[in-house]
Formats: sequence, structure tokens, C-alpha cells
Amino acid sequence: MFRVILAALVAFSALSHVGCSKNPEVAKREYLASGDAYFEQKKYAEAVVEYRNAIQQDAKFGQARYKLAESYIRLNQPAEAYREYIRAADLMPDNVDVQVKAARMLLLGGQFLDAQSRAEKALAVDPKSVDAQLLKGASLAGMKKLDDAVGQVEDAIALDPLRVGSHLDLGLLESLRGNKDAAEQAFKRAVEADPKSITAKLSLANFYWMSSRNPESEALLKELDTANPKNVQINRALAAFYIGTKQPALAEQPLKTIVEVSKDDASRIRLAEYYIGVGKRAEARSLMEFVAKGTGEAASMATVRLAALAATEGRQNDAYKLIDEALQKNPKNYYAMAARAEMFLRDAKLDEALAAANAAVAAAQPPSAPVQMVLGRIHSARTELTDAVAAFNEAVRLSPRFAGAHLELARTYLAMGRVDEALASSQEALKLQPSSPEAQLVMARVYLTKGDAANADQSIKLLLAKYPKSAAVQAQLGYLELLRKNPAGARAAFERALQADPSQTDALQTLNALDVRAGNSAAARDRIERRVKADPKNPALRMIAAHTYISAGDLASAERMLREALDLDSANLMAYGLLGRIYASQKRLNEARIEFEQVARRLPKAAGPPTMVGMIYELQNNKVEAKRWYEKAIAIDSNAPVASNNLAWLTAEEGGNLDVAMQLAQSAKSRLPDSPQVDDTLGWVYYKKDLATLAISSFQASIQKDPKNPVYHYHLGLAYAKIGYREKAREALNQALSLNPKFEGASEAQKALAAL
Repeated sequence: MFRVILAALVAFSALSHVGCSKNPEVAKREYLASGDAYFEQKKYAEAVVEYRNAIQQDAKFGQARYKLAESYIRLNQPAEAYREYIRAADLMPDNVDVQVKAARMLLLGGQFLDAQSRAEKALAVDPKSVDAQLLKGASLAGMKKLDDAVGQVEDAIALDPLRVGSHLDLGLLESLRGNKDAAEQAFKRAVEADPKSITAKLSLANFYWMSSRNPESEALLKELDTANPKNVQINRALAAFYIGTKQPALAEQPLKTIVEVSKDDASRIRLAEYYIGVGKRAEARSLMEFVAKGTGEAASMATVRLAALAATEGRQNDAYKLIDEALQKNPKNYYAMAARAEMFLRDAKLDEALAAANAAVAAAQPPSAPVQMVLGRIHSARTELTDAVAAFNEAVRLSPRFAGAHLELARTYLAMGRVDEALASSQEALKLQPSSPEAQLVMARVYLTKGDAANADQSIKLLLAKYPKSAAVQAQLGYLELLRKNPAGARAAFERALQADPSQTDALQTLNALDVRAGNSAAARDRIERRVKADPKNPALRMIAAHTYISAGDLASAERMLREALDLDSANLMAYGLLGRIYASQKRLNEARIEFEQVARRLPKAAGPPTMVGMIYELQNNKVEAKRWYEKAIAIDSNAPVASNNLAWLTAEEGGNLDVAMQLAQSAKSRLPDSPQVDDTLGWVYYKKDLATLAISSFQASIQKDPKNPVYHYHLGLAYAKIGYREKAREALNQALSLNPKFEGASEAQKALAAL
């Protein structure tokens, strides 16, 4: 009886609960109303909670998604707002305002075709929507359809001729088309449409500045400032004008006025950065210390800026301490993590730099283009150029108008020998920053690499007109003169480069080569020795010195330089190779091996010495001992790239465990992604594992980086033969033999040819 009563009570309780639960339609409306009330009170975080509750009741509730997006915008969460605007627009196809805002978010994200589609949906509902007309025009402009964009904006002006923004958009588009007269008229019509519009007059002043009509621009800015002395927008424009026209002293007062009026930390930080730029470090430090005493993102940013200032002043310990303080306040501060990574990079602590940069990338929400730039620069410093390209491309994806990212891509592509991609990236950087000397310089280098003297000359002339004393520009002029077969002119340019910057490596290396070729080794030696003494921690200078000594026949000095280079950079594959050749040519392998074994004992945590011992044993054809020493190096540093590469090769050659060889080769590839030797090793392991198609890709990568190495062509020929591509195999093997009929493996290449 008791159990029956209990069951009845439970059933009644369940029925009561069902009867009291709210209708989802009613509930979602109540949550929306509650969210709207919070929104009106500017309590946007609370509004977000209520709008989300409404969406839980009905995932297709477009109005709630739209208001959620509006709340996210006011909370400065653009990524979340972007998603909700798009969802709201999908759910409310006939709502013009929603379609317009979705189009605007897509436009900001660089999704021009989708933005155009949303604008057209809005126009289908309301053909007279000026906002939609302008957004469609901006989308067309983003897709480089400038003529169509101009027509679209002109239609918008016809609908509302007094709307200032439409005339400003037209002026910008005409500027992009190169129609300066039409652009000026559009900006002036914007002023006529609303003579009190500060935005219209600032746009006209900016047009004058960009057209090199500086007096007219300054006069208009001063007129605005006189009428509105406390206007932040005008003072900001004045400061930018004075800095951009190389009158930085005049920029101080506008920046101070902004701080006085705004009374915010962001303005104080901008003024502090100005002070750093003009050398007033004490004033900068005082401002940033004031901001750093507060809380929130600005305080953290000021602390990081103080760390950067300490680092530039040589106070490294203080710099690291300040970064630690910033991270203690906010362990997820990716800005501080990236700053720490840059400090490690500056101190040549490349492993620590990479770890810090990866942590910053993981912490950055939403993803940050500047953080990707830091990651890319670190990969470049580690000669991991493929990874650097990936990071710089991600920066471009996140911020398509980030000129610095396009510029770094151009530099990296050029270093990889991908000349056409380097040219495209440098052109994009110049399009975004037409006055950038760095982008113009990279473009000149690209043209020189392509052997295009005419275009290189054009770029270099532009640079010389503005920067006649630049070491980098003079060095490129030297290369241009060499391309023109004018060694005297080249020498003069390289000497001017070294007068401007005695450490300019391009000029040093080429001048030394010219001197050695002319029989003046003494001048080359004197030049490089002075630079090595002045910059004792620069491995690149030691490599130049080693090449100079080898060319002059002084192998003892070359050996000393190569050893010092390896002390500074233990992963320098070229230094190992040159050192091994010197020992082999002098028949001193035993002596060198014993010495490096002693170094390995003295430095038990360094992977370089055992790697060198392994290489010497390999040169002596003692493969058992070579493998043992390579394994020692890898035990010290599991990523030791040279040891991993060489051990992978030996393992594959001897028919050892090919899975282990594959792991070793891939490890070497991850650290030396742009080494043709490593690509060849990886290809050889694939070949031995009967994965000839994969082997072909690796061998082709080796040839792209070092097309004159016969061994790489020989290996490619073997791989083609294995999959039955007889014609391609024959072509590759013939190419190997034509490059050097006596290369190591030539007899096997001839046998392979005969068998085809």
C-alpha cells in the first residue's frame, strides 16, 4: 500500500512540473525582453546571457541572434558578433538592417563576394537603401572591380546627394583608380554637402597630403584646429601629418592635447610611443609607469612597453622581470608572451623564443596577425623557412591589408628561391604601402635575382633618390652593376655600402670575392678580420671569413672561423660540410676526430661536437662508429638536425630499420626544412621503402634548391625508373652525368641508363 501511494505522489509531482513549465514561445519572448532591458541600461554582458537563453528556447530566433550580435559589438568581441550577424541574416532575409550589418562584417573580414551577396539581398528588399548601395560598391572595390564600384557609389549619391559618406567613398575609389582630379572634386563635394563636417574636411586634407600637396593639407588642418582646438580627431590627424612629413617636434602638442581631452590610457601610451620615437625616453617611461600602476589591458600593455624600453637600453634582466610581472597579472596575456618571444629572439635563445611564440599563438583569442608575425620571424631565424611562410600567410589571412606580413613573405620566398611568389608579395606590400623603402628594396632584389636589370634599375633609382646613403640600397646598386658587367661601378657601390654600415654582409662578401679574384687577398682578409673583431657574436661574419680564407688558401684560419661559427650556431650544416672538406683535404681526420672527442667530453650537453666526430668517422668510412656518435648527439638533443639527417642516411644505406630512418629524416626536415641535403635524405629513405612517388617529390625539392648537384638528379632518375617512367628517368640520369661525368655514383648512373 505504501509503495502504491508513493508511486502516485511521484506521478502527481511529474504532472505538476509539466503543467507549470513555460511555453518555449513565451519563454523566448520574455528572455528577449529582459535582454533588451539590460541592453538599454548598457549592461551588455547581462544582455548576452538573456539573449543566449532566448536562443536556447529557439535556435532559429533571428531577432535574439541579431541583438546578441549587437551586444557582442559593444563588448568589443567582433568574432562572436560576426557569427551572430551572419546567422541572424540567414534567419531574417527580408530585414534590410540585418543584411546590411552582416555585409559590413563580411567586408571587414575580407569576404568581398559574400558581402556583395548580402548587400544585394538588402537591395532586393529596399532598392533605395544607400547603405546597401555603398556596401556593394565597397565589396566590388575589394574585388578590384573599381569601375563597377564607382558606378555603384554614384548610384548611392543619386539616391541621397547630401550624404557626406557617399562622396567620401567616391573620392577614395577615384584615388584608387588614379583619377586625382575626380577624387578631389568628390572630396570637395563632400565638404559642400556639409560644410560643418569635420570628417569631410579631414578627408580632403588627407587627399592633399597623399597627393604631395603638403601646404594645402597643413593649412586645412590648422583651420580645423583653430575652430575646434580640443577635437581629438583633428589633433590626431595633425599629429600624423607632422610625423609623416618629418616634423616630429610639431606633433607633440596635438598628442598632449589628446591626452588632456581623452584622459585615457590608450592616449597616454600613444604619447609615450611618440616620446620613444623622438628619443625622449624619460618622458615615455614616466607616462608608461603611470599607466602600468592601473589594472586591465592598458596596464598590461604599458608594462610590456616598459620591458621593450628596458631591452633597448640593455637592461635585459629588468626587461624579463617586467614581462614576468605582466604575465603574473594575466597568465593568458598573449601580447606579453609575444614580447617575451621577441626578447628571446633578440638574445639568440631560439628554442625558448619558439616555445614562447607558440604559447602566444595558442593564447591569442581571437587569433592575432602580429603574434603570427613574431612566430614567422622566429622560424626565419631558425632557418625554418617553410614554417615561416605558413606563419606569415596566416598573418595575411587574418589581416589582408597587413603590409608588413606581405613584406616578410616576399623576403622569405626570395630566400627560398621562389622568385615569382616573392615578386607578387613585394608588389602587394608596395600596393598597401607605396612609400615603403623596405618593400621597394625587396622588389629590387627580386628583379636582380631574375636577371631583370631594367626593372631592378627602376626600383633602385627610386630608392637612391630618397636614401642615397643607405648601405642596403648601395649594396643592391653594386649587384646591379655586376649584372651590367661593370665591376668597377660595383666595387664603388659596395664600398659606399660599407662606409655607411661596416657590417653590411652582402657588400662584405661580394667585395671580398672581388678582391680575391683580383689577387688582392690581403685587402679581403683585412676587411673581414676588422668586422669579426668588431662583432664577435655574429656567425654569418665567420662564414664570410672562412670562405675568404679558403679562397686565399689559408685553411688554418678558415678552420678556426668555422669552429667559431659552430660554437655560435651548432646547426650550421654548411659550416660542418666546409670543415669536413678541409680536414679531408689535409688528411688530418684522425687528429681532428681526437680533438672533437675531447671537446665532446668537455661539453657533455652540446650536440655539435659528437656530430662532428660522427661526420669524421663517416669520412673515414667507419660507419659503425659514425652511427654511434650520431646517436650520442641525438641523445643530447633529440632534434639535432645534422646528426639525425646523417644517421637516417646511413641507416637507409645499410638496409637498417627504415621506419627509424624515416623518423630521423623527418626530424631533420622539421629543423632544416629548406636544406637540399635533408630533402635528398628523406627522398632516399622513401626510395628504399618502395615509396618512389613520395621520393620523387623530395628529390625535386632538392633540385629546386641546388640544381647543379648531380647526385640529386641521379636519385631522381632512379625513382622515376622504379615506377616505370623511363623517359623521365633517362632525362634525369643524363642530366646528372652532364653536370659531372665523374661524380660519386656516376658508374651506377651509367648502369641504370643502360638498363632503361
